[in-house]
Amino acid sequence: MKRIGWFTTGRGPGSLGLFSTVRSMIKSGEIDAKLSFVFMNREVKGNPNRAKLIAMAEEDGVPMIILPSDGFRNDLKTKDLNAWRSAYGKAMREKIAEHPMDFGVLAGYMLILDPDTCSKYDIINLHPALPSTYQGTWEEIVHRVAESDDKTYGSMVHVCTPELDRGATVAYDEFGIDDLRKRFFSKDELASALRERQRSREVPLLMETIKMLAEGRVTLAKGELKDAQGRIIGSAPNLADAIDRLL
Repeated sequence: MKRIGWFTTGRGPGSLGLFSTVRSMIKSGEIDAKLSFVFMNREVKGNPNRAKLIAMAEEDGVPMIILPSDGFRNDLKTKDLNAWRSAYGKAMREKIAEHPMDFGVLAGYMLILDPDTCSKYDIINLHPALPSTYQGTWEEIVHRVAESDDKTYGSMVHVCTPELDRGATVAYDEFGIDDLRKRFFSKDELASALRERQRSREVPLLMETIKMLAEGRVTLAKGELKDAQGRIIGSAPNLADAIDRLL
């Protein structure tokens, strides 16, 4: 059974929803894996989403590791952000070392991982753009798509690397958007519609990717995607059909 490390900032309902979904799917047996730990880089500080997420993890007996990044080595952070990131990563690795994981999942985790953590662990992240297209926040991306002539849009799950949003693609979801272009003429309205469609599909994408890794249909080894026989996979699978069936 694969062991998953779950990394989250737990800021909003989206992060809570992702955790609630993976928790339910593990409990039901839909995902044949276990949560090795949950790592959070913020204290609760009155945030109800964080409080609920922590309560769910503790109810299941999943180790909850909290290392606040907002108060960590602020003296270093103001001088050298890369050095601070490395120092925080070292402290994080020390915290999670006693809880082995086969792969990690960033789920609403709002920090960039340091190079040593990316080298030591295979960790995946959800990004709201198709492979080899746009970088940035979802707000920036949907507006760029709205202003483009793109016929499709989607999301990908990729391997975390120090170079933001540029790790190997593990799986992706691609869907047509011509119907939205015909309905919405304002770029802002179109961007909102693009985000809504993308968001409705990103949880199934992440869960289907986790299932693939948990079942060994694809594997990660030092950032490389391989099939069950250990052969390097040239192109990541498009899970759009599976997501369509789920929706």
